[in-house]
Amino acid sequence: MYRVKKYIVIVLSVLITGLSVSAAFGQQVECSSKADRVTGVTNPNGHLITTKFQFDVPNLQPLLSTRILTTGPTSCVVAHLSGLARITDNYVVFQVRIDGVPMSGHTFLPGVNTPVVFRAIDANPEFEDEQFIDPTKVISYNFFAEVPAGLHTVQVMAAAGSNIIAGFEPSVHAFVLTLEYR
Repeated sequence: MYRVKKYIVIVLSVLITGLSVSAAFGQQVECSSKADRVTGVTNPNGHLITTKFQFDVPNLQPLLSTRILTTGPTSCVVAHLSGLARITDNYVVFQVRIDGVPMSGHTFLPGVNTPVVFRAIDANPEFEDEQFIDPTKVISYNFFAEVPAGLHTVQVMAAAGSNIIAGFEPSVHAFVLTLEYR
């Protein structure tokens, strides 16, 4: 029951924070350019997530990385991230960054000043410990950033909740980053 209450508190906090942020920052952000190049990257072995988002420094670990060469004068880079996340401790977070800067499309979780997207265990009163019943969840996110022409490094970062158990770490599989750019 504690985990369900904890999840509900997190969801409500995120919703309230999101509503506050959207009211304060109502400006739309966009970029566009012809995208005639595509790069995809994956690791067929998957990844274990061992970093605790709220406590570890740094609070994100690298999972995937690639370099792209854009033409210009500027290019709108669109990133598609998808996969299967095995969540064993309430939630996992992801961040896609280009040249060390988070791309547009992230949000903030209460109490942590790191922009991320997240996937949590679904709150289901019948299954108090859902992560032991069906811990695998589909994830899919989109991001974008406008960058000058040149060589750029794109990274996918991740972390999990604060109760990672050795041998039962969260993980991601069929994890693919696809980039469209010019």
